[in-house]
Amino acid sequence: MPESYREQIVPFEAGDGFACNLVHIQGPNPPAKGPVLLIHGAGVRANLFRAPVDRTVVDHLIDCGYDVWLENWRASIDLKPNTWNLDKAAVFDHPRAVKKVVEQTGWDKIKAVIHCQGSTSFMMSAVAGLVPEVTVVVTNAVSLHPVVPEFSRFKITKLLPLLSGATEYLNPQWGLHAPSAISKLVASMVALAHHECNNPVCKGVSFTYGTGFPALWSHENLNDATHEWIKQEFAQVPVTFFEQMAACIEAGP
Repeated sequence: MPESYREQIVPFEAGDGFACNLVHIQGPNPPAKGPVLLIHGAGVRANLFRAPVDRTVVDHLIDCGYDVWLENWRASIDLKPNTWNLDKAAVFDHPRAVKKVVEQTGWDKIKAVIHCQGSTSFMMSAVAGLVPEVTVVVTNAVSLHPVVPEFSRFKITKLLPLLSGATEYLNPQWGLHAPSAISKLVASMVALAHHECNNPVCKGVSFTYGTGFPALWSHENLNDATHEWIKQEFAQVPVTFFEQMAACIEAGP
C-alpha cells in the first residue's frame, strides 16, 4: 500500500453476533465522491483487491475520488473459521456492513463492487431488499445463478459427499502444510492431478474451486509477485458452502 494511504479497521457485528470488519482506505486527498464497498469471495479476504501489481482497483477508485471500504465478511480468512453459508452472509453480514459504511460516512447512498461468492451472497441481499442504500452494483465472476462446467458439477455433487463426513473445511494451504490424514490425502490428490505450476496453493485453489489447469486465472496474466502472493491469500472454506452450492446447481436457474 502506498505510504500516502491511510488505513483504518472498523469492526462491526453481524446480525447473528458474528464479528466482521471493514477496512477503510483513503488516499492523500479527502475523497470528493461517495463510498464504494468492495466485497471479496470465498476463502480469501479483503486484501484480495490489493495484489502486488502496479495499479489495483483500490488505487483506481481512490484516484477517481471515491471513499473506499473493503468488507471482511464471515468467509474471510482473517476472521474466525466458521461453517458459513451464503444465506448467513446475505441476511446478516452485508446489510450490517452497508449500514456501518452509511453510519461512518454520513452518505445515505453508496456503491458496491462485488466478487465471486461475495457477489452471489450480496445479490441475494439486494434482491431481498436488504441493502436499499446501495444504488450501483458491479458484480464479477458469478451472480445469482451458478453455471458450472460438467466436471465441476461432478466434483461438487459426487466427490464432495465422500469428503464431507471427514472434514468441515477444505483448504488450499494444505499443499504447504497438511495437519491431518484427510488433508494429506487431499494434498496428494492435488499433486497427482495438477502439474501446471510449482505453487502448491495455486494448484490447491484449482482443485477446490473449479475445473481447469489452473481454474480461476491464466498464469500468463499473473506477474511472479502475484503468483507467489496467492500462497497467503487463499485458505479455509467450509464444506457447508459447497453443500449449498451443490443444492443450487442441482436446482438449476
